[in-house]
Amino acid sequence: MTDSAIAGRAAAVNWRSGVLEVTLRISLYLGVAACVPSAYIAVNTGLPGIAILDVAILAVVLTLYRLDRIPFVVRAALLAACGYALALGLLIGVGTFSILFFIASSVGATLLLGVRAGLIATGIGAVTIGAVGALGLAGPEVVMIPAKYHAIRWIVVALNFTLVSTLLTLGIGAVLSTLERALDNETTARESLDRERTLLRTLIDTLPDMIFTKDTFGRFTSANPAARAEWAAQRESEMLGRTVFDRFPASIARVLHSEDMEVIGGRALINREVSSVGADGGTRWSLVIKVPLRDNTGAIVGLIGISRNITERRRLEDQLRQAQKMEAVGRLAGGIAHDFNNLLTIIFGYSDVLRSEMSEADGARESVDAINDAAARAAVLTRQLLAFSRQSMLQPKVLDLNATISDTGRMLSRLIGEDVEFSLVLDPSIARVRVDPGQLDQVLMNLAVNARDAMQSGGSLSIGTHRMELNAATAARLELSPGPHVMVEVKDTGNGMSPEVVARIFEPFFTTKSVGKGTGLGLAMVFGIVRQSGGAIEVESEVGTGSTFRIFLPAVSEGITADPDPGRATVRGTETLLLVEDDHGVRELAVAGLRAQGYTVLSALDGRAALDISEEQLGTIALLVTDVVMPQMSGAELARQLRLRMPDVRVLFVSGYTDDAVLRQGVLLSDVAFLQKPYGPAELAAKVRHVLDASGPPIV
Repeated sequence: MTDSAIAGRAAAVNWRSGVLEVTLRISLYLGVAACVPSAYIAVNTGLPGIAILDVAILAVVLTLYRLDRIPFVVRAALLAACGYALALGLLIGVGTFSILFFIASSVGATLLLGVRAGLIATGIGAVTIGAVGALGLAGPEVVMIPAKYHAIRWIVVALNFTLVSTLLTLGIGAVLSTLERALDNETTARESLDRERTLLRTLIDTLPDMIFTKDTFGRFTSANPAARAEWAAQRESEMLGRTVFDRFPASIARVLHSEDMEVIGGRALINREVSSVGADGGTRWSLVIKVPLRDNTGAIVGLIGISRNITERRRLEDQLRQAQKMEAVGRLAGGIAHDFNNLLTIIFGYSDVLRSEMSEADGARESVDAINDAAARAAVLTRQLLAFSRQSMLQPKVLDLNATISDTGRMLSRLIGEDVEFSLVLDPSIARVRVDPGQLDQVLMNLAVNARDAMQSGGSLSIGTHRMELNAATAARLELSPGPHVMVEVKDTGNGMSPEVVARIFEPFFTTKSVGKGTGLGLAMVFGIVRQSGGAIEVESEVGTGSTFRIFLPAVSEGITADPDPGRATVRGTETLLLVEDDHGVRELAVAGLRAQGYTVLSALDGRAALDISEEQLGTIALLVTDVVMPQMSGAELARQLRLRMPDVRVLFVSGYTDDAVLRQGVLLSDVAFLQKPYGPAELAAKVRHVLDASGPPIV
């Protein structure tokens, strides 16, 4: 049997139970009203049995009425039996008039127990009437029947009773059956409606979106838990009847109320992004849908709205736009730095040549020194551009971060001045990290200089290290992988920054300093170095309370990288070198400087030409000195192909910057020899000698 059938039967039983209760109540009231006069008349007319029967039946009805714990079927059957007993008693005591009570008993059985019970009651009544009459037990009312036709007349009476009672029973049964089917259908429909209502309510209550309805005056008529949470309401009743004027400033509330009135006027509002002040006082962005709410006649009776919190999505979109902007500026900066470093290499080189040819007393030497100093300042600027654009060639090492910071701290204490209290708070249990020591010094120096500039009247600056185990949520926020990290914290007591400044602090060329006091590249460079080193940086600041920069670096388990052997003091040699450089001026300068140190130098402007030269070369090429970024073939690819022909050749990479493609080719391994542009002839010669004298197999 299906659930709906069971529910329908239960509804029918409940309905009949109600009929039983009403019947018992009416029978009790009528019995009490009729019992005294009926008993009196029965006794005075010589029918004491009828009086006793009335009292007994009234007692049974009272018992059935009071004992409602008795099962329904038993109570209904006993009540029908009471009707039968009364009809039988009246038949014997009064006569054929009692047939009406038999009919009433059959109808009652039908109403209470169904058509089958009614037909059984009809059959029992017909047999009883026929038998009582045929046996001459009927009351005095039938004495007028001649004895000759006595039995036949009672059979006729019984048959007519059967006809009438059956028709009434079947008719009432048909009506009841129709009512029960209607009740069953109504019950099924109600249950289906209840299930749908429960499902809809559960869905509305569990959705994270705000879902609400309003009347034609803009007052809330319902609100799901998400909407109540946004309004800081514990119960739905706290929101009912309220309007946007109870929640938002008047200027915002007027706009929202105007929108509500437009929707109530018939205009739907779909996927509109609006900003508001959240319960925490911060800006909240929402994606709003509002449509008219209509009744079953189609008339608008209010609106239904859905508001989705897209604050996080907007933050991510802003972050993406910022990243795209940074990437575009970075590509531009990297391209400029690449070309500029070539020019600086030439300036450095020839100024060194001029200075080497001058005596200390030469008046022009001061001018050459000024040229060299200007080129050095320009080189610092290009390094900042490359660090910001994450295109600098890092040479990371596994190191003891505490020892490195301690060494840098001695320099920083002199840099920031005596009016700033400087301290180191280093956790001895931190793990090792893999970073470029020189770039790490640049990061700490830039942060220290910024802190000093924010403490014109003195203050305190501390650098600390801490162990960190990033969980999934924190790692996702920092765009790192979960797991062990080391945090470097740089904290000052300076002026602090407003939220607007903090939001832009790592943008290139953004600075709060006056003209000529800063380029706006310092913190952009810090950001670039940290990200390129596989870490993350965040800042926490408040005006008047100082700033705290936190750098997160992945922990490593490898041993500390030993410093390379500086090799012999001399930079001269007699080996054959293959130098590949696509810039003519840089190539000529490098060739001249190396040849001056005694080397045999073969030069080429690109990788193809270098391979051709290597095929024509009869002797051994000891070292390949190649630019990383070149047209047609990168320096890494050139080195790989040359090693196929000359397995023992060593490689020195030179570049002003590198792009992601070269990074993926493995140039940035910590044990690969690399020389950053701009460089001078002496620096190039020293690096070449160092690579040639390095122990172990050549690495590419």
